[in-house]
Amino acid sequence: MREPWLEYIIRFDGVDEIEKSFIMLRNELKKNNFKEEDLSSMSSGPASIFVARDSVISSIDSLRNDLKRYGLWDKDVNSNFDSYISRKLSKLEEEYPL
Repeated sequence: MREPWLEYIIRFDGVDEIEKSFIMLRNELKKNNFKEEDLSSMSSGPASIFVARDSVISSIDSLRNDLKRYGLWDKDVNSNFDSYISRKLSKLEEEYPL
């Protein structure tokens, strides 16, 4: 059996919104000719990129807050949650290269 926080995320499609926002971000970056190496020190760009970035961050925060609200959050979940989200987004980086 999975951990309760992971079961919640999987059962209620908790990562879907994060993935949609991340795909939108990757598409905006590609449309504006950004490369992977540009992302480490990106300080300017079209507003659409920063709106998409904020959407990703907001989606992650929303899921984190849902887990906290339902009492599924603790210090172990904190590190596992971030790793889980990172792995999901890394897979999307491969599917949506710049």
